[in-house]
Amino acid sequence: MVTDADAPVPDDVAVDNIMAVDEAPTEQEFVDDQPDQSNQPDQIIPDELFPDDLVDDILVDESPDDDADADADTGPWMPVPPKREQHGIWTVVWLSGTPYEMGFQQGQLLHDQIENGIKNSQYVKDINGQIQIATLAQVDKFAELNSYPDIVQECEGMVAAAGDVGWTMALCLFINFGDVMVEILDSLPFAARSLRPGCSQMMVTGPATVDGRTYHGRILDWAEIDFLLWYPTILVRQPHDGLPHVFIGFPGNLSPYSGMNVAGLSMASNESDGVDGSQSDYSGRSHVQMMGQMLKRSASLDEAIAFMQGENHMSVEQIGIADANLGRAGVFEMTAKKTAVREMENGVLWMTNHFVHPDMEALDLDPAGESSLRRFTRFSQLVPPDGTESRYGTFDPPEVVRVLRDRINANSGEESPLGTFDDNRSLATNGAIYAIVFDPGSLHFWAAAGTIPVPEQEFTGFSLGTLLNWPGAIPVDPAILP
Repeated sequence: MVTDADAPVPDDVAVDNIMAVDEAPTEQEFVDDQPDQSNQPDQIIPDELFPDDLVDDILVDESPDDDADADADTGPWMPVPPKREQHGIWTVVWLSGTPYEMGFQQGQLLHDQIENGIKNSQYVKDINGQIQIATLAQVDKFAELNSYPDIVQECEGMVAAAGDVGWTMALCLFINFGDVMVEILDSLPFAARSLRPGCSQMMVTGPATVDGRTYHGRILDWAEIDFLLWYPTILVRQPHDGLPHVFIGFPGNLSPYSGMNVAGLSMASNESDGVDGSQSDYSGRSHVQMMGQMLKRSASLDEAIAFMQGENHMSVEQIGIADANLGRAGVFEMTAKKTAVREMENGVLWMTNHFVHPDMEALDLDPAGESSLRRFTRFSQLVPPDGTESRYGTFDPPEVVRVLRDRINANSGEESPLGTFDDNRSLATNGAIYAIVFDPGSLHFWAAAGTIPVPEQEFTGFSLGTLLNWPGAIPVDPAILP
């Protein structure tokens, strides 16, 4: 596999001077030739961060009357124009408008990264190989037939801007329907089993934290995926018909693995394995695509639960959601046949890659994988009040980072050496590609990526409010969690 160390990478990836997150860089790239957005409705939002009518004002897709927010101290909120900035290792991209427009903007702003990925990324080559298998097996159309219209339109926009370098509809849809396609391909008698992400999450609030706030820690475990390591990307999304939100991902990532919206919800996905093929289906929706819909439309955990329960599921997966406004969190355990939600006890909740809810634990792989069980057990030692090494009551962003960096084998007590990437023995050494701490109540997050082992890297802070020029935005502090 091509690694981040030896792959050809464009010059724009190198950053000599790491900038503070809220400091404007000296160079910016703007979209000069983008689709006409003259019909896009203005989005005007009150000065308060989470007023009761905020969601309605955005989701109805209407322009308010001329007197709206006349008395607001900071004036009406308007979407930030599409652009790209470099913040340390992170490329930050602002997108705005309809799905097609946002796809076109991303394809244009990240054109060089997409071109290099198609030419040189082993990950992209592997995806194209899987597309060929899917085509031979006549299952290649499942992605398009079952994707949300938003995703199809956004892919069309990306192809219009980056099709000249090989970004195709098949590639875009496959990457953004991957949670389902890997299960479909795994079911074929002639296809090798696909490598899937692992992932760990913890959510804490109230008495578990030093300040009563809600924090959400997440590690996305996978493998040494070159394209993801080359191009850590913050996608600031401002849809014309939904809530502004952010994806933490990579170029072409239209269905999120990790994200947060302005209503104070943070979300992330974890893969799981079904007990057998009966728990998957060939018709319905992708779970990571569902998460994108929830970031766009849900302003509370209850709204997210109602949405998820109303959808037609296809695969086996988990999603963790923290709701800072209510001090709640839930783990969605899902198959194509059944869905259940675990909620916090004593202000804590955690998840790895197997089901725990009584209604779901018989529906996933039995026995669960050793790595998943070890990481789950380690959380139980560190997070709840009765844990053998409990840090209950001390959690803040730096303390959550300490947990995400934990290299202790929960069963043996042995510590993996610094520099270990993927030995499957601890929270921090399970193949981490991204490590993130969300403070959704402040719209802050800190993220590590780019160089393995990722949890050992510094966590760069971002304020979604600052990135959006959101009324009442709070700059992130500290700018770095070392």
